[in-house]
Amino acid sequence: MRPLAAGVVFAYLAIALVVGVLAGRKGKGGTDDFVAGERAFGPLVMYFVVGATIFSAYALLGTPQRVIAKGSDAFYVLAFGAVGLVPLFFYGARVRRIGAREGFVTQAELFAARFESPSVSVLMGSATLIAFVPYLVIQLKGAGVVMHAVTGWPEQLGAGLVYAVVLVYVLAGGVRGVGWTNVIQGVVMLIAIWVIGLWLPTKLYGSVSAMFDRVVVEHPEYLTLPGPEGKTPIARYSSEILMSILGFAMWPHMFMKCFTARSARLVQLSVVFYPSFLFFILPLLFLGYVALLAGGPSDDSVLLWLVDLVQGEAVHPVLFAFLAFAILAASMSTGDALLHAGGSITVRDVLLPLESRPRVRGLLRKLRGGEHATLREDDRAQTRAMRVVVVMLALVSWLVLGSAGGTSVVDLLLLAYAVPIQFLPVVMFGLYWRRANGAGARAGLIAGLGTIFALFVVQKTAPGLAAVINPLELEIGLIGLVANVVAMVVFSLRGPRPSAALLERFEL
Repeated sequence: MRPLAAGVVFAYLAIALVVGVLAGRKGKGGTDDFVAGERAFGPLVMYFVVGATIFSAYALLGTPQRVIAKGSDAFYVLAFGAVGLVPLFFYGARVRRIGAREGFVTQAELFAARFESPSVSVLMGSATLIAFVPYLVIQLKGAGVVMHAVTGWPEQLGAGLVYAVVLVYVLAGGVRGVGWTNVIQGVVMLIAIWVIGLWLPTKLYGSVSAMFDRVVVEHPEYLTLPGPEGKTPIARYSSEILMSILGFAMWPHMFMKCFTARSARLVQLSVVFYPSFLFFILPLLFLGYVALLAGGPSDDSVLLWLVDLVQGEAVHPVLFAFLAFAILAASMSTGDALLHAGGSITVRDVLLPLESRPRVRGLLRKLRGGEHATLREDDRAQTRAMRVVVVMLALVSWLVLGSAGGTSVVDLLLLAYAVPIQFLPVVMFGLYWRRANGAGARAGLIAGLGTIFALFVVQKTAPGLAAVINPLELEIGLIGLVANVVAMVVFSLRGPRPSAALLERFEL
């Protein structure tokens, strides 16, 4: 047990709990409030919602780990992060206008309406939930690492405690609770990582530039590709960057932030200011090279290990406490958004479209105690259902954490990214190509998602065959995207043209 760090961590959990619960009391309490905050987020909340949601436990734990394991391969974060939200600048304002006019609060329900196909919503919603689980496991993993280092508890127990707090403020506060806790978490992350990332290299090596001089002399292969022992082929590295760029703004929980903004213009301003948040990756890269020179471990504990290099210093307990605070903030700022979005998506994008089927409608009615009103007609019942799904999603992810302990957080993220990149053709063709129709959208999603799941199974069960199919080791998400685009274009051209009235609703 580290007393100061434990005090800081538990105090932070209490503050996050209070802020999240109180923030939720400002709204009217309906579905629109729970999911989109009545479209009232201002510039401050939007800045931190976007930044803190993007930079999760993956950024803090995975970046230094990546430097030690693969050297300059870790720079891919800067490459995709710098341009990943650019598409949102162009389509985000339109999405905000359409959402406010039509009452949409999720990505999939907007495109189900655009393509006049409930199946599109069910496909996108179901695939999103599958992608959310590994992404949530990353956040739980980060929380578990911190709690183990601070208290000595098993990682799964520590993660469970942290996410019990997250569950309470997500259930009570909805997206408002997520937004205002993200403000606190974002401020903590920025300050703690910049201070530690600049102070530690200066303390140990005199300056950041002097540290890199040592790296050039002792480990020059860690500054260029393909990295140590040729671990990162150029083709694979390029495919990682490309997949991350194309999938960055397609994550449904990010896309949904367009619906929470106070105005369409604010969505664009949030994209413009977002890169200022991205700069905090730099001190994490510095810390990775400090760990490399000091012979640090190449696992997810490396960041906390680094602080112990100055264990004899008077400032050590304070540095450790606030680094633990920052990692926890990173974990929670993304985890709460994923849980909230997962509940919203399951109800709005999966259950409501399926409710039109008699058997599903009958089952849902039984689960609701025999109420005659449909889920679509009962706004409060939708919110209750979202809360139930949030709890279930958190529980499933926590259980999966136990079997994913040896998996790199970066590898988990790249696996998760293979799914949302399949939404790119639906989004871009849906908003910019008048000829795109429901048949094309369904065919594209089935082709893309089917391809990535098939390749994933082959990778796990027949590695030799996977090497023959994919000799360049390209990310499976990109291969699925090619199949997706081809199928969507072909079936859209063969299918009926969308009506003029429909196109006008979506500003086409």
